[in-house]
Amino acid sequence: MTCIYLGHGAYFADSPKKSHEYTHPETAGDRRVIFYSKVALGKEWLQTTKDDKLTSAPRGYHSIVGTATGVNEYIVYRYGQALPWLKITYEV
Repeated sequence: MTCIYLGHGAYFADSPKKSHEYTHPETAGDRRVIFYSKVALGKEWLQTTKDDKLTSAPRGYHSIVGTATGVNEYIVYRYGQALPWLKITYEV
């Protein structure tokens, strides 16, 4: 089970394998959906430890890059920073 370790925001990753960890199978089968998105990160804050209380990037920053899981995860806290580009449906 994947935990949200950098607060409530929209999470993105370089690796589809990491994004897969956040998916849930549909009720009829093991079909899943991820989105390939364009994300405006702006000035990034590097976060190397867990902080599940975050509700925004630190003052002066627009996003967070989390590295605690071993894979870069990008977290934005404003709706306008991410644009879903492609919907990818797949089966495991």
